Amino acid sequence: MLVYFSVSGFYSFGKKEQTVDFRAKPRSRLANTKYEYNFNLSNKYKPMKSAVFFGQNASGKTNLFLAIKTCLSIIKKGLKATIEESEDFFQNALNKKCNSISFGLGITEGNHLFEFFIKFDKNFVIEEFLKIDGDKIYELKDHEIEFNRKLFFEIPEMSKMITNSLLADDSETILIRLKFLPLLRVDDFFKCTDKIMLQMTSSYSKNYLMNFTESKKQFFEENKEIILDVLSLIDASITDFKFHESLKDQEQRYDILIQRNEMFFRFQIESEGVKKIIQLMISIVDLIKHNKILIIDELDSSISTYALIRLFNELINTQENSSGQLIVSSHNIMLFDISFLNSQQIFITSKDIDFCTQIKSFYEFDVRSEKKNAYLDYLKGFYNE
Repeated sequence: MLVYFSVSGFYSFGKKEQTVDFRAKPRSRLANTKYEYNFNLSNKYKPMKSAVFFGQNASGKTNLFLAIKTCLSIIKKGLKATIEESEDFFQNALNKKCNSISFGLGITEGNHLFEFFIKFDKNFVIEEFLKIDGDKIYELKDHEIEFNRKLFFEIPEMSKMITNSLLADDSETILIRLKFLPLLRVDDFFKCTDKIMLQMTSSYSKNYLMNFTESKKQFFEENKEIILDVLSLIDASITDFKFHESLKDQEQRYDILIQRNEMFFRFQIESEGVKKIIQLMISIVDLIKHNKILIIDELDSSISTYALIRLFNELINTQENSSGQLIVSSHNIMLFDISFLNSQQIFITSKDIDFCTQIKSFYEFDVRSEKKNAYLDYLKGFYNE
């Protein structure tokens, strides 16, 4: 589960590092309360199973998710490949008042905590480290690299080889140089980050697939019970679905038909909310079955408030969901509700006087835990700083 994420110098984020902490605050009383299943209390770090980000337009919600996406790309592909994939990366992504960008990510696997940090500018990697449970696997700082001797004991030449490689090219991450080496702890970290699924609005909103491939059809059939449970949260009248074979561009495809009572309806005439959930369904099932982390930009568009609350209450913040995690941005103020979300699970993005994004949890505003209709104060701008 994602434990924290930090960012600075990226788009609307300024020099001051902003950290979003998904852990329960120390001494939080959660057991035997209505919030007990909103957090994974069996985990050492007590991460929350869900979080919702609110903020006015252009306050930085999407930029936060873009920061996570970019950080994951750097982890998996390296810094050079990430920069090359984006035209004029530094021209667009680097905050005009900053000289460098930094990302920090903490993620758990069981009770182990992996932490990755990188700071870089247009020319080279300035700082970088990877830790597990507080112990450094490696650290780059002030142009010097320190390796965990226990980890590299079996490969005595590794430190020297990577150091020489870095001296020859200091514009690439150490992590990508370690990716294909037989280092279990590093491999475990990559497996952890593979569990993060990120859906930006541009990748799913009103870009609905009207037909299924054989593999997607098979996935839906194999997970039919879970999928129907999810669909029923969006539309209680849905009782079943089936597929109709068709040909598109001389390739076998399948149309999904949604059943209500004895009637079947084509996907094309379904509501935008049902279409969106079907588009996201594979990721949602992975969250439920495989304890993955799903991050969605603006999940709430086209989905009713009632359906959204049911998704949180009956799918995510439940005893049955042990370690699946859902993190979303939203404009639906009815989700700004501490009757089903703990104040720690609600985050607010705003701009400071320098137009840089600031992020605070609702908990940090020191409001009374029993305060009702908190969204009214949010609408009045009480939580914009």
